[in-house]
Amino acid sequence: MIATLENNAISTLKPGAVLSVTGADNITDAQREVADLLQSSNRTDLGYFHISKNYFLLYLKPGNLAGGIA
Repeated sequence: MIATLENNAISTLKPGAVLSVTGADNITDAQREVADLLQSSNRTDLGYFHISKNYFLLYLKPGNLAGGIA
């Protein structure tokens, strides 16, 4: 399960948002959940990286400057 800090909807997420993944068996499953969420929400402008045990930080992919930074 994925939750955002501050309970933002996926459509309003911006670079700098932190996602929390719970219930994943390992880091690979957690990464897959984040990737699937971004893909199913058509948020191809955002990438992510692992920052601690259950948390991922979103970033703006290069070439997508229209979204701004949180």
